[in-house]
Amino acid sequence: MAKLAFLGLGNMGLAMAANLLKAGHTLTVYNRTAEKAAPLQTQALLWLPPPPKLPAAPKPCLRW
Repeated sequence: MAKLAFLGLGNMGLAMAANLLKAGHTLTVYNRTAEKAAPLQTQALLWLPPPPKLPAAPKPCLRW
């Protein structure tokens, strides 16, 4: 599966990140507050404290 970077765990982002993890992807996650990542901490997730140090060109890339 893919290694993905995910920014923003608001109402929609948290559900999207959870679905990506369920599908077997590895996520590097950034959000302003670490508490938002807590529901995902038991899964394959790497939390980045601010400022995010993301891969130069994560693939695939979704942008809203």
